[in-house]
Amino acid sequence: MLKRTFNINGALKTVIVDPEATLGDVLRKQLMLTGTKVSCDDGHCGACSVIVDGKLTLACITKVNRVPENAKILTIEGIGQPNNLHVIQKAMMAHGAAQCGFCTPGFVVSTKALLEKNPKPTREEVRAWFTQHHNACRCTGYKPIVDAVMDAAAVLRGEKKVEDLEFKMPADGRIWGSKYPRPTAEQKVTGTLDYGQDLGLKMPSGTLHLALVQAKVSHANILSIDTSEAEKMPGVFKVVTHKDVLGKNRITGLITFPTNKGDGWDRPILCGTKVFQYGDAIAIVCADTPEQAKAAAEKV
Repeated sequence: MLKRTFNINGALKTVIVDPEATLGDVLRKQLMLTGTKVSCDDGHCGACSVIVDGKLTLACITKVNRVPENAKILTIEGIGQPNNLHVIQKAMMAHGAAQCGFCTPGFVVSTKALLEKNPKPTREEVRAWFTQHHNACRCTGYKPIVDAVMDAAAVLRGEKKVEDLEFKMPADGRIWGSKYPRPTAEQKVTGTLDYGQDLGLKMPSGTLHLALVQAKVSHANILSIDTSEAEKMPGVFKVVTHKDVLGKNRITGLITFPTNKGDGWDRPILCGTKVFQYGDAIAIVCADTPEQAKAAAEKV
């Protein structure tokens, strides 16, 4: 085990961890700083962005044994809280840059690192920064995020007032068609909104952990699903397949689109006879720990 002391958001924290653990796991699982989101586990999405000794860092692929003793680590929690928002967070709210919000803490942290290095970036430089540092968003199309960065930079340079970013209720009280912030926007820009992975860390002891068995090809017929080896693995409680789904093993599709000629029930919850696309869910392993579930999923 490894003992390290870090300066996290201005407070000294000493942890005893597996040296092969990632910084993301230490922040989230030991220190419960769940504002740092972990999604891809491969350094490709930027949701886990933190700043370590002034350098933007992907926490999901950074081993804790590579983080120096007494390193200064800044997470989303150290940038701004709901009762004390940073201008970057206010700008993200003002421009609707937090939609599903899972990537938003990473973008806020990445933006802070950018503006400390380049206080007056162009729109092209903002986009290039996010590309270089692997910040990905599936919702916004990036324009609202870039708009937010440009406005936050202008406020920090003293060219705009922070009050200009705050929503003002119209005189008639109508918010339809206005830029009224999403009700969950504040939670999303501060990383305080809990997603499934965050809730999983707060479940009572004895809660089972799940791992998906996903298709590794884009299209195929399924001849059989062999769960026998996985079921023998340590800690495995059950391997769920399409045979265990009660009722109709289907997910409703986008039936409101005129181009959709199906009945909306064409996609399975768990594939049983056919794979439709890469990543389709085939089975779910239920086990005592996430590691046991993932290991068993590889045996299906």
